[in-house]
Amino acid sequence: MQDSKLAALRQKHWKKNLPLLVAKDARAGDPYNYYSVHLVDVDRNRYQLRNYQHRTATLARWDYDEKVWVDERRMTVAEIDEMQAEIIHHRSFGQIPFSGILAFSFNRFTRLAYLKTLIARGKGRLVSSFFASKELKSRDRIALLNLLVNEYVQQRPSRLNAGISIDEVIDMLYGRLWYKHIRNEEFRRKVRLLLKSLVITGDLAQEGILYYVQPKSVATIVEFEKEERRARQQEKMQRNIVRLMIVITAATVLITLALLGLAGVIDLHEVWQFLRNLNPFSVLMKLV
Repeated sequence: MQDSKLAALRQKHWKKNLPLLVAKDARAGDPYNYYSVHLVDVDRNRYQLRNYQHRTATLARWDYDEKVWVDERRMTVAEIDEMQAEIIHHRSFGQIPFSGILAFSFNRFTRLAYLKTLIARGKGRLVSSFFASKELKSRDRIALLNLLVNEYVQQRPSRLNAGISIDEVIDMLYGRLWYKHIRNEEFRRKVRLLLKSLVITGDLAQEGILYYVQPKSVATIVEFEKEERRARQQEKMQRNIVRLMIVITAATVLITLALLGLAGVIDLHEVWQFLRNLNPFSVLMKLV
């Protein structure tokens, strides 16, 4: 019952927004303000919205072999609603994706996603200069590989193939809003080196300008996580050993003082008074 109500709500918003999405698509003539609608059915066929008339949508299907849009089909709003959808608002500063018609309608009304984008732009301009020359660390390689694996598994409807270019990697790392990073050739070379190293180890495969995730990448990530856990366990053991040595040393000192007190060599009461009156600051100054 609840699913049918949610489906009816989605279809209502599809009918309301489809004319706008078609009127302001890439063919409208404004390259810095247009929409694109991407759909994926249960058979993983990918479609793109072309037209909407008389409550029927016209979709173009992506041909994986020819790598072109072909075979325009007509579908009802109910059929569109059954597919996985992604709506992208293309702006001059980058893309604003929405994972469905309800998310698009909500953010079009509240402008929340656009506000977050504005804040991110301000943040990028403010702090990107502090990271422009950031050095690469050994774990950056695994972090990048993990990011690529997640992107491969999710594969948004707008992604037409499993390959990813270096520009897309930079977009994923810092977004199109991080202008100084995207335009920084030094940073681009660092990312390219990371990708090339993953190709050498067999975690990625390169075809032209695109990089493809390989099955070995999963094993590499799992092995790295094992090494991380092992390193944390060793560090924990070392800390415990240090604590144990401190306890043993303190216990040895106390036992020694007790024995000397019993033998009459020292007065334990005077030692205790001395320790209570001890000024840590004066001791530190004497050591200095």
